[in-house]
Amino acid sequence: MQASAISSRPRLIVFFSTALFIIALSIFLMKSATFQSNQSLLALGSSIDLALLIPIIYFLCIRKTNIPKFTIVPVFIISLTIAFQVIPQGFHQTLTIIEYAAAPLELGLIGFLIYKVSQVRKSMKEQSASREDFPELLNQVLRELKFTNTQANIISSEVSLFYYTFMGWKKPESLDNHSFTYYQTSGYKNVFVVALFLLPVETFALHYWLATYSTTLAWILTAISIYSVFFILGDRNSIRHRPIKIGLETLHLRIGIRWNTSIHYDKIKAIELREADELSEKFANLATFGPGNVVIILKEPMKLKGIYGISKNTDRIALSMDNEKEFVSLLHEKITNS
Repeated sequence: MQASAISSRPRLIVFFSTALFIIALSIFLMKSATFQSNQSLLALGSSIDLALLIPIIYFLCIRKTNIPKFTIVPVFIISLTIAFQVIPQGFHQTLTIIEYAAAPLELGLIGFLIYKVSQVRKSMKEQSASREDFPELLNQVLRELKFTNTQANIISSEVSLFYYTFMGWKKPESLDNHSFTYYQTSGYKNVFVVALFLLPVETFALHYWLATYSTTLAWILTAISIYSVFFILGDRNSIRHRPIKIGLETLHLRIGIRWNTSIHYDKIKAIELREADELSEKFANLATFGPGNVVIILKEPMKLKGIYGISKNTDRIALSMDNEKEFVSLLHEKITNS
């Protein structure tokens, strides 16, 4: 598997080099004097090169690697988007035809992913799985589709963010005796409200000010701010729907979409009911806000898995638990009996 992953790198280098050359050449042609005398022909050729040739080259480069073949779809979407930016406004006819022709392909991919998620969900129900979890379901589907762990983590993080932004407003499921929330007493709610109120106001003011200097920069920062709003909403909703769970053999640390790690009880050295001390100890702060009120000490450092494939090695973890005394008592019992 490792050898296969390594062999794909030269092919990707070839693809990116070729794609950049095609994009640069198209930009040059669109701005050259030659374009003025052959507008329709050059616009047609560059449209095909950008929107179709780049995805075809990508497919040829990855077809003998472990990279999933249908990753050509996002490559096509990106290529088409670039083409619309490079080709002058009055010559988008070819791109429009390509866009409409490819719509069934995009819908097919979405339908395929929904089908695979439903298959995994059904399988988990048949196996009497404990609590279904969208990010874990999606991550499992992507790995079954031959995505690497890094690719699956990045894609599932991004999709989960928007899933919880738009679909996470329903009331969370009632908790069992082994599931615990971690956002109600930490001060996170206050931070959420303040951030959600200030961000749109600051975005409007900053956009208005920057627009006097650069319209492009103003819209770029506005787009980043809009994405930040989505992130805040998705983070908030995922935290409500993803409690920390004390399982039979492992502690499942789900901190919204930020962190998702399972720890076997025999790897836990101690659990302490206190705040983490930033001055005297190094720790991974998994609290939703502040220094937390529970510290888990591990027997040896382990890798925590975070959003977008981010990881962190640590032997101490800080949490902000709502019902911290009951959580510590139950977890201590599990550690003792492991």
